[in-house]
Amino acid sequence: MAQYWYHTEATLEYMENYLEDFHRQQDIFSRFRASKYTKKVSEALTQQLTLDKHQERESDATCNNVSAAANRRHDEEDKMQTESEIAQHLVDKSDFNFMKMHLLTHFSDHIRQLGNLLNVSSEHPEKAMMDLVQAYGQSNRHGPAFQILQTKAQKELFQS
Repeated sequence: MAQYWYHTEATLEYMENYLEDFHRQQDIFSRFRASKYTKKVSEALTQQLTLDKHQERESDATCNNVSAAANRRHDEEDKMQTESEIAQHLVDKSDFNFMKMHLLTHFSDHIRQLGNLLNVSSEHPEKAMMDLVQAYGQSNRHGPAFQILQTKAQKELFQS
């Protein structure tokens, strides 16, 4: 909707309401935002939980005297419980805290000020920043982020 050519107060309210709805229900997608490390930890946790439940069943004397169908039912219950715990782990360790999600909160204000967003693009500043990062990275072994910030601060100081 942000890319519409023309906006009314109603379309801007739709945008704001859709974004609010997304933020209220974003936990549904949290497990897909897990980092590689979190996914690796959850895989190890899955294996450990499965092994623990299997050992618990093996040590329980009453489990040896039940039918094969009952054993399958217990295994299925254990599997569902493990999957539930892993899903909760992924939700707890994941977030939507990244820049482009935050930018959405400003769209309706910018549209009210500028009319539409078709002429606004983040690609140009991102490209300019990547060129700086590459230049600093190739020219020396120091971290480019600090150097870029230092250069910008010096320019600001000289312009004042």
